[in-house]
Amino acid sequence: MELRHKEEMINLLDTYIEARIFDNRAIFLFGHCNATEEMADYLLTHEIIPTAIFDNNISKQKTNYREIPIIAPESIQNYHGNVHSQHSLNMHLHNDSLLRKNNSIVLIATRFFSEMKAQLRRLGYDGEIIQVVEYNSFTEYSLSGKTLLDKKERVLRGTQILEQIRIKYPVHHIVVLPHDALGDIYWAMSYMQAYCDKHLINDVCIVIVGKRCRQVIELFGEHSIIVLDHKAMNELVQAIIFTCEENCIIAHHDYLYTDLIIQYLNKHFLSFIDYYRYAVYGLNKDARATEPTNFAPFDNKVQIPKGKSVIVSPYAKSVVELPSGFWENIVETYVHQGYHVYTNVAGNEPPIYGTKQLYVPLAQMKAAVEYAGAFIGIRSGLCDVICTANCRKIVVFPDCYYSTTPYKVDEFFALPGWEKIITSE
Repeated sequence: MELRHKEEMINLLDTYIEARIFDNRAIFLFGHCNATEEMADYLLTHEIIPTAIFDNNISKQKTNYREIPIIAPESIQNYHGNVHSQHSLNMHLHNDSLLRKNNSIVLIATRFFSEMKAQLRRLGYDGEIIQVVEYNSFTEYSLSGKTLLDKKERVLRGTQILEQIRIKYPVHHIVVLPHDALGDIYWAMSYMQAYCDKHLINDVCIVIVGKRCRQVIELFGEHSIIVLDHKAMNELVQAIIFTCEENCIIAHHDYLYTDLIIQYLNKHFLSFIDYYRYAVYGLNKDARATEPTNFAPFDNKVQIPKGKSVIVSPYAKSVVELPSGFWENIVETYVHQGYHVYTNVAGNEPPIYGTKQLYVPLAQMKAAVEYAGAFIGIRSGLCDVICTANCRKIVVFPDCYYSTTPYKVDEFFALPGWEKIITSE
């Protein structure tokens, strides 16, 4: 979970705690993910014990996180009672109960708030449902005066940003990449040239969030780039949508930008990569992805042995962290085979026990894994960035479904040519 989102979540939870909103209420969390775990952890530090975590993933149901049971969302139909502890949950689940508006609350900290809220309403839950992290400020559905005023002010600020871009790039086609997710940036760039060729676009200005996104774009060559912060990006996107800016595309697969394409996945399969080819850019099956050519050579400052090393990458901001024992078992296996194992880390991330820490600049990462000989990583945007590396590549997937679709994460986010490890740990 990004720092800014975590701060936003904590600030909202603190407001609720101070106002005693959680007192004498059953607290449900929806969606077992990294953000939900951090939310649960924070509530527990204040001696507020969530009753349960809802999750659509069958493999997670009947398991626990810090003794909080993970259950099917359908269980809300059976909920009844004025409880404040998960230990009381079983005493308040029965088939003849009525739903109560005031004695429970559902907290959601994922990007799929609207889908999850709609699912709970379809199940008959009419209690309070709170979005604790506002990933996109323009996805509010309230018609209150304050919300409308806030939207108007954001559109005005976003329009000013758009005008400033147009002053600098009056004829360029603006490609907006609204989220700082490396995998999204990578595939947006991979198919951007085919999109430009199809529409006879010569000059492009790419608008992004954050330094890491710029690094991915620079792998594909020189481009006109504008870097915004998250707040300004949300305002720009809202202005583009409101003003129907024509010489522009918001190149992302979320339903906000692609007309509910996720509903297509309820009946037809479409991979994450093909989302960009078909849903985002409107290309056909013959459209080819452009491979990046600006990777840098590996400087190997730490002197890892060539061809006898394994780089493991256990961290991803959008995936629940796996138990350390999972990675330690992998490390032990390769060490016994005579390999040297390194943990790819950033910031304060600790190396896996039995490995040495390794920090590699993003531009050198492809060369680094090729030099090492093998890479094993949890599914993250880094896997996309090095997807063309010529070495042994193994990707670790959690055993769960993608969003509200019937497809597993390992199907949707599959990478051609990679070996898979699927784990429910």
